[in-house]
Amino acid sequence: METMAIRSNSDFLFLYEASKCNPNGDPDMENKPRIDYETKTNLVTDLRLKRFIRDYLKQLGYPIFVDTISDKKVTADYMLNSIIKQNLNRHDSLLQTNAEMQQLWDDLTRDLKSEEKNYEHVKQLKGKKKDENWTRFNNLFLNMLIKTALIDIRFFGGAFAIEGFSETYTGPVQINWGYSLHPVELIKSNTITTKFSSKEEAGMGSMGKDYRLYYSLLAFHGTINKNAATKSGLTDADVALFREAIIQAIPAQPTRSKLGQYPLLFLQLEYQAGYHGFLRDLRDFIQVKYAPEKAIRCFNDLDLSFEALKNLIRTNQNKIAKVYFWESELTDKKFVMQIIPENITVEILEMTVAREDK
Repeated sequence: METMAIRSNSDFLFLYEASKCNPNGDPDMENKPRIDYETKTNLVTDLRLKRFIRDYLKQLGYPIFVDTISDKKVTADYMLNSIIKQNLNRHDSLLQTNAEMQQLWDDLTRDLKSEEKNYEHVKQLKGKKKDENWTRFNNLFLNMLIKTALIDIRFFGGAFAIEGFSETYTGPVQINWGYSLHPVELIKSNTITTKFSSKEEAGMGSMGKDYRLYYSLLAFHGTINKNAATKSGLTDADVALFREAIIQAIPAQPTRSKLGQYPLLFLQLEYQAGYHGFLRDLRDFIQVKYAPEKAIRCFNDLDLSFEALKNLIRTNQNKIAKVYFWESELTDKKFVMQIIPENITVEILEMTVAREDK
């Protein structure tokens, strides 16, 4: 039997800080941190955050579809064929999850010897019966394989159009671009960094500026869609893994330009199964104050108010089944006590995030 997909929608809010680093370089701007130059706020793409999450899951041993091999991007058909080869030992167990798929396989292999009843052999068969049944079977099989083997497809979706298999999965987990809740300032520095590549001679490299921000408190908003989950196969266990990954991923992968980034807060509003919508971008309900004459260099230079978010949640509390929450000990804001009504179930996520010296 297939594991049941999630039955509820969710909104989530994620805050993290970036200190003396480059949260997301813009290749069209000498890899400077992405900036909205009208508001002087820092921008981070959803793809940057998803890359952190994918790399964290890969560290845990999960196969990742949107990936690189030896630091090189590979084609979708290459990755899918690799996944098929890695998972052919699961062929029999996958057949048992779908009666139609099992019947098609039995029809395809009825006249074959036992040693010939394997995916690679049947794939090479010719003939009318094979043509009639193979396309349907293969689509069912690859669809099941993708959903069960590839966690990032279950999270973020993907599109396939290879070997007669054409399928699109809309990601149940959708994330907006992140932005800082305050103006940011580039570090004034003439520091030069050297980049080496395998094609360059030993001792030679390209020179470039090392652009960094003093401080940025970044906020992301996202949704988890139960309707999209029915196709991608996203389960409650997957969502629990997503919560872990979004909190742990960034500090788990420090690099020279990314060291100094740490999560501060994660909030997920899981709605009642009968509610089919979402509220709105939760970042709109956070007010941030700061002294204009004082440079912003750390979290304590900002004053955050969640009063509007509290009112939003209390006004819509009949739509909310459960709240999942995590907060860094550095914030010391008692967030849940401020905004979540007592009649809503709250699960405090117990996670310790390692911090390196900045």
